[in-house]
Amino acid sequence: MIHGMIVGDRETIAKLGKTKERARDGVKKTIVNLTLELLRRVKADKLSGQVLNVRTGLLRRRTHHRVTESGSRIEGIVGNNAEYARAHELGFKGPVSVKAHLRQIKEAWGKPLKAAKKIQVKPHTRQVELPARSFLRSALADMEPKIRDELRETLRHEMKGLL
Repeated sequence: MIHGMIVGDRETIAKLGKTKERARDGVKKTIVNLTLELLRRVKADKLSGQVLNVRTGLLRRRTHHRVTESGSRIEGIVGNNAEYARAHELGFKGPVSVKAHLRQIKEAWGKPLKAAKKIQVKPHTRQVELPARSFLRSALADMEPKIRDELRETLRHEMKGLL
């Protein structure tokens, strides 16, 4: 007959519970850092002339991030809430309504004017076709290998505590 005894079972179970918490905290910290880096890359590498040329800076100012936790899920999100961000990201084809407004012109019929003039533009509808110029999805695709590597390394580091 063989008899066995497990020594340190309670300590091992406690250590496993702490490792789970440490791993979650490590993963959250990594996701926060990666989300901030993705935000920086979108603004610096995609919205500063590489994908879209800067006109007003609104797309850069409206690009935001957040990290959310729900149950066992941790999510880093980079998005943009500018009215026309979706059209640039995914492309757009269709009618666009233009409101009445004042416009400054510096030339008329291809010839320069002596002084700029303001003219009234009547409301109208135009057909528009914008090609997709991804600044969010392309930045995420560029960072995908780094995201995988850093999360893998974080988990590897946190799991060393088990040994």
